[in-house]
Amino acid sequence: MKKKRYILCYLFVLCAFFKVFPQGGKKEKIEALRVAFITQKLNLTADESQKFWPVYNDYQDKLKASRQEFRRLSNTFTTDKEAQDYLDAELLLKQREYNLYKEYYEKIKKTIPIKKVAQLREAEEDFKKELLKQLQGKSNE
Repeated sequence: MKKKRYILCYLFVLCAFFKVFPQGGKKEKIEALRVAFITQKLNLTADESQKFWPVYNDYQDKLKASRQEFRRLSNTFTTDKEAQDYLDAELLLKQREYNLYKEYYEKIKKTIPIKKVAQLREAEEDFKKELLKQLQGKSNE
């Protein structure tokens, strides 16, 4: 019975995202697959999903914004000062990422059980690996 509930939750999340992004591009489809994959991997209940995903998505949005800000910097240097500024900006990015991780670790702990929080990083990595496998499979066709 418990397994059936998780499968239904997984299908619900997947259907909800495809309904929200019916004609979405690749990014939206990948996002929907990521949500479904992590939801299934962590065995999130419907209640846990409802609490977890807004917090997690906010975390991801802030990470993305911080990384985009860093990418706007030029990585072509003509002086030592420009190179130093770039390296300082990279260190600042890493510090921001760490601070966000600490902040959202605390928030996420309030939305799902600690065992699932501990499994989250592995689920994220597993999704990346699975996505790469899928992309490599398509490029070999």
